[in-house]
Amino acid sequence: MKKKSGLKSFWNLSIIATIIFAFIPKVGIRIEGPYHYFGFPADCLIYYKGPRLTPDIIGIVFNIAFFYFVFFILNKIFNKILRSTIR
Repeated sequence: MKKKSGLKSFWNLSIIATIIFAFIPKVGIRIEGPYHYFGFPADCLIYYKGPRLTPDIIGIVFNIAFFYFVFFILNKIFNKILRSTIR
């Protein structure tokens, strides 16, 4: 049961990280002509001057999965380090 709640928190953290990294200047915002691209490592939103804001579903799903695996791997590394220091 504890493992499932930990995995759910990874999903929540990855969604939050996707939103935060999308709006960090020089990391998540790229401007090419009249287009503004938001997202890191893939584009999540595309803005064109005027009322055109287009979400990129594939980019959003990729970013959430990317940050999920980053948090999952970091958790594994920290658990190994903690287990080795306890012994």
